[in-house]
Amino acid sequence: MSEEVCYSNVVFTRPYNSSAPVKKNEETVYAEVKKAELAPVKTHPEPDDSRTTGQETWSPAQAPEKPEHRYQPQQCAVVFLSLTCAFLLAGIIALSVCYYLTAGQLKKDRTLLDGILQFRNFPVEKYCSNETRCSHCPSGWTFNNSKCYFVPLGQTWETWKTWNDSRLECIKMGADLLTIQNKEEQIFIMNLAPTYCDKWHGYWIGLTGNAKDWIWIDGSSLTTGFWADNVSQTETHVLTNTGHENKTLNSWRSAKPSMLNRWICENRALLF
Repeated sequence: MSEEVCYSNVVFTRPYNSSAPVKKNEETVYAEVKKAELAPVKTHPEPDDSRTTGQETWSPAQAPEKPEHRYQPQQCAVVFLSLTCAFLLAGIIALSVCYYLTAGQLKKDRTLLDGILQFRNFPVEKYCSNETRCSHCPSGWTFNNSKCYFVPLGQTWETWKTWNDSRLECIKMGADLLTIQNKEEQIFIMNLAPTYCDKWHGYWIGLTGNAKDWIWIDGSSLTTGFWADNVSQTETHVLTNTGHENKTLNSWRSAKPSMLNRWICENRALLF
């Protein structure tokens, strides 16, 4: 704190009753008088005053800033995205658990539904004789190894048709002409359909083409054939179970598609 210095002239005069002689031009004596300042009254500090904490003092420029609570949208976005991801993860886990718990039942239901859609052209009454018992195939069809087979065995001329008309009859019933995939199926067909009395007639199957390239109606190529002899592949469409004295495995012969014959239809069975 700075001190203010004041100067004052002091003249000493002879007392009234003094006999000392009076001197002229008496010497002037100067003395320093220091003026002490009163301590300032403590008041509330102004915004620009210094601030004291403990033993340390800061000027307003050096005083530490108090943390301010500000609204930060970035933090809110992070929290929102985190919660959204958590809910999505929980939903995925819940759906996965439900799927594994019901996978077996869903598979059964889907198999049954596929079967119903497969045979949508058949009334349910043809599969179920009553409310408690149902069969894999419609009435009049024969079931074997997940397939159903139909052989028209009537004695009228309606059971004799060209290859194209025979296939149309199968399509009307929601099926198609027979395709034989292996030896076991050929044996089953050999025993299912009666053999004709002559070798020129038989049952139309879904095989067409020529001796170099035989194709099934589903688009697959022939891999195993059951031809009656080496000269039986001269025409474009194929018959099975052509006439022999005894049933034989190798009973395929080719014929013109305009020839009248019986036929065999095939379709997938209802599995449950």
